[in-house]
Amino acid sequence: MNTITDNPTAAARRFLHVWTTMLGLTDRPDRPRVEQLVKDAYREAGLPHPRHIIWCASPLTMAWARSVFPLVADDPVGPNVTDQLVHGPMQRARTAARVGKGELAMLCGDLERGVLAATKPREQALWDALACDDLPFPDQPSWIKGSVAGTVTLHTPCKAAEVMAASPRYQGIGDAVPGAATPGTIALSFLRRRIGLMAETEGVAPLLDLLTETHMLIAHANVCYISEPPVLIDEQGAYYVDGWELAC
Repeated sequence: MNTITDNPTAAARRFLHVWTTMLGLTDRPDRPRVEQLVKDAYREAGLPHPRHIIWCASPLTMAWARSVFPLVADDPVGPNVTDQLVHGPMQRARTAARVGKGELAMLCGDLERGVLAATKPREQALWDALACDDLPFPDQPSWIKGSVAGTVTLHTPCKAAEVMAASPRYQGIGDAVPGAATPGTIALSFLRRRIGLMAETEGVAPLLDLLTETHMLIAHANVCYISEPPVLIDEQGAYYVDGWELAC
């Protein structure tokens, strides 16, 4: 604890305030930097970096692109690797930091609860909105079809018409990773950036940066889908560039 230059509780409180403020921002991500962080995080987790990093205009576009892409891609998408990429490395870092009990454990718990309180309504609305979609892809609104077709076509030689005709089964988004709201992200970032546990958290350094700078992602062995953040967030909800409106 002697690496903290002031009261650790006050430091945690300020860290939480900055973090929750960041979650409400709509800045456009630095795509080259984020794509390098994807590769670094995969490599640190012992995974080859994905062949495709697919940027999507919203979580809804991401869910549909993830449903369509395997049907038209030349290469297999591969299994979901969230456990290897995110959960496993985070658990190892927590073990290395030895924060199972004591003051650090209490501070980390307070940070996690603070993020949950700040994000729960919006996150619940997002999961509810994307939980299921009974309409086949050709029956989707034109704006989502256009967004998905454009996204998928960038990574395959197929044409938009082929994408439309794929009629995929909607896969949903239950295994998505919610960026900086991912459990464990704020606590490990606090331990690394404010407590100074650099060696203990070195294995998750690129992962923490990736989650901090990413709105939402779905990680497969050969494909990483990334959703852009909203262009506007207000009291009514979040609004994305493809036209999707998430009411909260």
